[in-house]
Amino acid sequence: MKKSLFFFALLFFYKITYALSVDDVIKDIKSLPTVKITYSHPEEKNRKDNFDYEKIKAVQVFLLPSDIREVKSLFSKWQDCGVNTVIIRVFHNNGDRYHMGIKTQLNEGVYFKTSAAPLIYDVLQDVIPIAKTYNLKVFAWMTTRYADYGVYNLEPVIAYSLDNKKYFPTKGLNIFSLAVQKHIIKIFSDLASYPIDGILLQDDLFLRFNEGFNNSTVTLFKSETGKNAKPELFFIKLNGKITYTDAFWEWRQWKSNKIADFISALNENIKAKNPSLKLMVNLTYEAVSNPKGALAWLAHDLSVLKNVSDYFSLMAYHRQIKNELKLDFIQTKKYLQSMINQCLLILPDAPQRFLFKVQVKDWDSNKTIEETELRSIITSATGIENLSLAVVPYPPDLPKTLLRELFFKRIVSQKKQ
Repeated sequence: MKKSLFFFALLFFYKITYALSVDDVIKDIKSLPTVKITYSHPEEKNRKDNFDYEKIKAVQVFLLPSDIREVKSLFSKWQDCGVNTVIIRVFHNNGDRYHMGIKTQLNEGVYFKTSAAPLIYDVLQDVIPIAKTYNLKVFAWMTTRYADYGVYNLEPVIAYSLDNKKYFPTKGLNIFSLAVQKHIIKIFSDLASYPIDGILLQDDLFLRFNEGFNNSTVTLFKSETGKNAKPELFFIKLNGKITYTDAFWEWRQWKSNKIADFISALNENIKAKNPSLKLMVNLTYEAVSNPKGALAWLAHDLSVLKNVSDYFSLMAYHRQIKNELKLDFIQTKKYLQSMINQCLLILPDAPQRFLFKVQVKDWDSNKTIEETELRSIITSATGIENLSLAVVPYPPDLPKTLLRELFFKRIVSQKKQ
């Protein structure tokens, strides 16, 4: 049965589970139909400095090699292939592999100096000079609400289980707490003191549909809107499934706006340390392809975010999209094309502010995706050359010929198709 890619039901449903991971939530919701929602833009440009946004051609680095000579060799190769930016993970969660084969007793922390989190090792001090040698910009990829490393006096976010009708603390800090915001700003202020070119905010900044029921948040919502925030006002169970009420959408938009306000304050703070530094926000693909769903599920709203962030890192992971939406390969490519078209509509004056991230490793099998598949994804996409582009992740390292085609020959290859 042919799947309609952009058809969104007025009432959409979500099977609630007690799972706390984003992956578990996303597995259920991605099978829902979607609708194409176009964005209108004001007559004037959204930002006065649109032409200050360089087109990014990046490799997002999950794990740096232990041999510094290999790091130099990689950077040299990437520069030769047209890469101009490396995006480096600078946070470490329990279970992550350590950059550069570092040996330490710490199982969580960061890879830069800050008084607000444990230091695993100052990777940036080693990597930045090497990157500059090869004319590569450095973006530091940093977690936000999950940066509770060694912190025990900050407020966790409270979620609500619709099955058990209970509130419970879940992973991450309450982004609406002023103390939490101060903690995060301190970390990012220290990070901005390094001679980096940008910071990528991890997507843990955003809230799932059932999160954010802290007493302080509910009280703030009441004081600003005059309305109550209670689960029974937001969710209606119908035939064993949940639908959202009008009150839910107001609650959700309010939270999305508050998160955008925080991003704006964070951006101003880091630019006070480094005026040329660019802030990039990590977004799921629904932020473009299904805006209403993105608002419901993770509080993503590009209509407000586009005014507070410099770049948008769009997780356009084709294998993930294919699996979650149960598409075939041709449908997946059409879906990606529609995403590209939407990016060009949303930011017509500076589409390069969208970093279109290409998945080069299968998340389930952990195997490198075949060259022919990656080449087909990129070279068949019309208009992608107007966006910024990143391959995600390193490792694995792609062959030089393929990297050069992705970053240098996208237009040429497209014409050959």
